[in-house]
Amino acid sequence: MEENNNNAITYLTIRGRGDGFGAQYQAIMSGIALCEFKKYKYFHTPFVNIQHLGLDEIEKMNNFIGIKNENYDDTTLQQIQENLQVVMEFEDAHYHCEKPSIYYTDKVLKQIRDWYFSTDKPKIDNVDIAIHIRRGDVHSGWTERYTSNNDYKKIIQSLRQKYPSYKITIVSEGNIDDFKDLELDDSCFLLNGDVTVAFHTMVTAKVLVMSKSSFTYTPAILNSNTVYHMTFWHKPLDHWLSVNELLL
Repeated sequence: MEENNNNAITYLTIRGRGDGFGAQYQAIMSGIALCEFKKYKYFHTPFVNIQHLGLDEIEKMNNFIGIKNENYDDTTLQQIQENLQVVMEFEDAHYHCEKPSIYYTDKVLKQIRDWYFSTDKPKIDNVDIAIHIRRGDVHSGWTERYTSNNDYKKIIQSLRQKYPSYKITIVSEGNIDDFKDLELDDSCFLLNGDVTVAFHTMVTAKVLVMSKSSFTYTPAILNSNTVYHMTFWHKPLDHWLSVNELLL
């Protein structure tokens, strides 16, 4: 990444993606983290295309994350464009760094959370434990992203022992019959619903169990309670727990 050597403020934006909401939101978070680390200024580029979502939902998702630029005048906007670094993601924050908390400091987490909670959110009943099970675009042959129902059954058994009074909510896609071996009541499932409801359920849960997915990595960053991280290429923040503790 190029450095600005003329003493002007360097602005950075995340732009050029067309993948899923979780992946794009995670990229934005990485840009915000990089700006704090490098003492740049983050300039927000709204979503223009989100995989799996229709064009009519783009504005809804832009409002949902709550990130807005300052009210810049035309002269300032021109100066920003002259000093704007455009990247698709700050990869070190998620892929390469073993301790992403060096980027996701308390200050950065507060800024991201303040933006997120600055706009209206779905009304969610009190959520004790939210478990994201990634299905739909993954299958048992994709070992890097797939976790079996058998492993989730072990996780659920451990959670029941650790949090005996807590109700479990499964956030996923598919049919309830796909999860019958988890031995949960039908009322425990949140399937195929509004993406904002599923997402905010994970953000507000007292306990969040992640899957191997950006769609849970981002609410995990926003969640200020207990988070269990499932090992994959996006490394955990320092205060997260390992889901392996539930599989022993």
